[in-house]
Amino acid sequence: MDNKLAFAAALRAVRATKGLTQEMVARFTSRPYVGRLEKGESSPSLDKLQALSEAMDVSPLTLLALSMAMQDDQPLAAITSRLKQELAAFEKAGGMKVLREQVINGELIPRPTGLPVNADNLAEVQRHKQAGYTQTETADRLGLSTSTVHDLWRREK
Repeated sequence: MDNKLAFAAALRAVRATKGLTQEMVARFTSRPYVGRLEKGESSPSLDKLQALSEAMDVSPLTLLALSMAMQDDQPLAAITSRLKQELAAFEKAGGMKVLREQVINGELIPRPTGLPVNADNLAEVQRHKQAGYTQTETADRLGLSTSTVHDLWRREK
């Protein structure tokens, strides 16, 4: 099932079980927008998801879990079990530390620009450079593009 349709069904179901009208849910947004969501014509932004959830007094995760249950045609227990497993694995891998490191003093830290360098390719290109090979020879020997070799040729380890 399409994710917009699954979200529409979840939104309608939560609103209906809470006895809310579209107007009541739309207090943080517009009624036409809620209508478009409920028809499966739009997807909410994170801010709108939060606003809709607050208006219906449910967690945004509830709306997402219900949407996933519809989309994947799975029981809620399977969705919540998977969520628990994924969060436990994330935490075990040190994800919470990494997550907290992303924000300092309320500011998202800037990411380094560009693509990360493949350390193995860099080392091999530098080794070929020291051995006296040309960039073209290095590219042929390593199976890399000449532009990649050219970029790595100028870098230091």
